[in-house]
Amino acid sequence: MSVDSRTLGVTKYQVFCTILAAIGSLNFGWNIGSVNIPGDVLQNCVTGRKYYGLFPSCIYVKSGTIWGIIVGCYALGAIMGAVISNPVINRKGYKFVLCWFALLNVVGALLLSLTTKIPQFIIGRIVVGVAAGAANNAMATYISDMTTARGRTILGGALQFACVLGIMINNGFALGLAPPPRWRILFAITGVFGLINFALFPFAPESPKWLVKNGRIDEARVSLQRFRAGADIEEEINDIIQTDKDNRERTADVNVMQVLRGQTPDNLRHQLMCVSALMFFQQMCGINAVIFYSTQIINNSTHDNPADIPTLAQILTFVISIVAMIFTFLGMVLAAYLGRRTLLIMAHAAMGIFSALMVAGSVKDVTGLVVTMVFLFNAFFNLGPGPIPWAVAGEMTPGYAMTAMSAIGTGIGYLFTFVIGVIFPPMQEAMGDWTFFFFMAWNILAVVFIFLFVPETKDRPIEDTVRIHSCGIHTVIGKKWQASVIKEKDELA
Repeated sequence: MSVDSRTLGVTKYQVFCTILAAIGSLNFGWNIGSVNIPGDVLQNCVTGRKYYGLFPSCIYVKSGTIWGIIVGCYALGAIMGAVISNPVINRKGYKFVLCWFALLNVVGALLLSLTTKIPQFIIGRIVVGVAAGAANNAMATYISDMTTARGRTILGGALQFACVLGIMINNGFALGLAPPPRWRILFAITGVFGLINFALFPFAPESPKWLVKNGRIDEARVSLQRFRAGADIEEEINDIIQTDKDNRERTADVNVMQVLRGQTPDNLRHQLMCVSALMFFQQMCGINAVIFYSTQIINNSTHDNPADIPTLAQILTFVISIVAMIFTFLGMVLAAYLGRRTLLIMAHAAMGIFSALMVAGSVKDVTGLVVTMVFLFNAFFNLGPGPIPWAVAGEMTPGYAMTAMSAIGTGIGYLFTFVIGVIFPPMQEAMGDWTFFFFMAWNILAVVFIFLFVPETKDRPIEDTVRIHSCGIHTVIGKKWQASVIKEKDELA
């Protein structure tokens, strides 16, 4: 007798499609990390100002604020991509967005790699940001739709893992490609990832839930069967159809403004607050200060000559990205045992402590302490605040509001990625060695918020979590708010 597909964990085909979808997230990480190691070459022309034919060796940015805008404008593009992709997903599906928006990476890669002026570089960063924002908005919900409840525990962190992997690969390449004119190759490679996504994603199935929602039941059955590796899918496909029918009786898919105004059949105020706050804290914890500027932060302690590429600070930045990737995978495993809520509290608390110790090391000029804290800060981010907010958003929200809620969450994340990218250089100039006290405060606030308001969603059906927490803003302390764990096959029969 075939196993009920609802009781499955991770299947090989789920892994394959997750990897395929995560190529876009890998590209996202690649573009985040691309300005870190070559930063001094591009901004300060530390290797000298000269021309290679029509192309200058650097773009030379006089102001730290302008450089911050260049770094952060990638996130502005991502906001636009997330917003634009929302109605496109509803009409055309996830595969359409993941295929066609990937081509924007090729356009952005050409602008970046052939840049001669600051405005051209900014436009290129915005264009690749639009592609990344659209892809991440589609990928988060696509992975949530095609995995089982148990599969989401592991695969839900795949986007963050791929993002960190992209940062690591970029940092590794940058050690050899940072000097002019080779940094142009570094920015051209993002187009290659876009072409891979465009070529391969047409072979992946569409989301079964999206197909059911659009009345394509037979296609949904075929798609679900491919994701469930020979298991009996009848009960699960019936559940999807029934859920869609229930949603249709109440409402069609809602848009971003309807969610923000509370114009939804269920009271999703609590979900909106949790998703928004988790994505806000994900950025305000200080991780993008480390990702964008770790070379500069470490160099302030090691006092390297930035023209001696690769510097010790650049090599350590690459090593940090390797450690981050390892801890991202470890976080995916720990989330299966400790749960989302516990891991988030633990990680934010640790990052607050590391921020304080980073300040102490900077003030006392203890290079080893600063470098160690940067390592640990990045590592613990990837245990919890990195991957978990994306998973929680998909596990708290009903299907009819999933795309809109994802767009809101990613929009907030990208907005504050831009904010940190812009304000960190002038903030560091103003606060000096005390800068990370600012991030320590946000991590403490994150711990308090998660303890009071964020429910546990590990191994729990989305419908169960939605039903229990769709009652307006409330604290989640006490048994009243505990959802039942996923039932076994015999209980579901």
